[in-house]
Formats: sequence, structure tokens, C-alpha cells
Amino acid sequence: MNNIDKHNAANSQPERKQMKSLAFGMVSDISRLLADKGFGDRAIDIVEALAFAMFIIADTYSLAKPDKEKAIAVIHGFYEDMQDYFINRVIIKDRQVADAGEIQAVAAKFHDLSRGRFAEYGEKFKQDILDPMAMSCPITVGYLLDNLFIESLTKEEKLQLVGAVADKVLAYWAGCVQSFKQ
Repeated sequence: MNNIDKHNAANSQPERKQMKSLAFGMVSDISRLLADKGFGDRAIDIVEALAFAMFIIADTYSLAKPDKEKAIAVIHGFYEDMQDYFINRVIIKDRQVADAGEIQAVAAKFHDLSRGRFAEYGEKFKQDILDPMAMSCPITVGYLLDNLFIESLTKEEKLQLVGAVADKVLAYWAGCVQSFKQ
């Protein structure tokens, strides 16, 4: 790593820390919303929840920053930070997983899902914004809900949640863009 890269990495630490905090906050807020709507006892895929939050954070960060090259570097660092935190804190420390093979499998799943979902959520979001009549992001949120719960939701349950989750996502999206512009 040359001196310029070291300087840029050091300068992006506060932004990456903020992004990490926002991602965990979003997952927490969505979990509370699900509980408030009567879905608190339904198991969710935490990796999916984090991948979605990471997409929202990275997308809003890239929109808010004029220097796209620097934004991409910061986003890559953020993704690495999230993976390191998830593996070292959640899997190894909190869940006390010691088997190297299991840790590697979880790390690979997190890596693949977080990066793969970025493109998938991005495509769904593009579909949402193409519809001038859509007041929220029902396609994106519908896709999240299809992947979030361990046991699939019924059509009625999904319809019950889409609006409230979409409102939460849009509020987060707007708040993040504003936060990153400062």
C-alpha cells in the first residue's frame, strides 16, 4: 500500500464507521418494525438483513459523494469492515463457533451474498423508480421480504408488511443521503 492509499484509507475510517453504524441501525429498526407488526417470533436471515442494509448504505453513499472513485474505495472498505465484524464478532465471539471449516463457509456465504445482492437489489430498485406511480419501493421491499424470512411469508403476510417496511426503507434512504452529503 503506497502513502496515498494509506492516507485515503485512514481518512475514510470515520465514514466507514458511520456506514457500519447506520447498517446495524437499519437492521435493528427493521427488526423492531417486524416485531411491532406481529412478526417478532418469525426467524429471519441476519445475513440477508445485513446485505440489504449494506446495499442501502452503499447506494446512498455513492449517490451523495461527488468523487465516485473515492466513494467506491470507501464502499469496498465498508464491505470488508462489515464482513470482518460479522465473522469475528457475531460468528466467532458471540456464537462461539470454533470450527475453521464452518467459519470459512459462513464467511464465504456472507461475502457472496452481500456482494451478489447489491446487484440484485439495485436491479429491483431501478424497476421501482421506473414506475412514476409507485410512491415507495414495493419491488425492492418485496424482494427483501421474499429472502428475509427463514419460512416464507404468505401473500397476505407479505402485503401486510410491504408498505410499512417500504416507508422505513425510504426514510432511511433519505436520511442516509442527507447524512452523507454533510
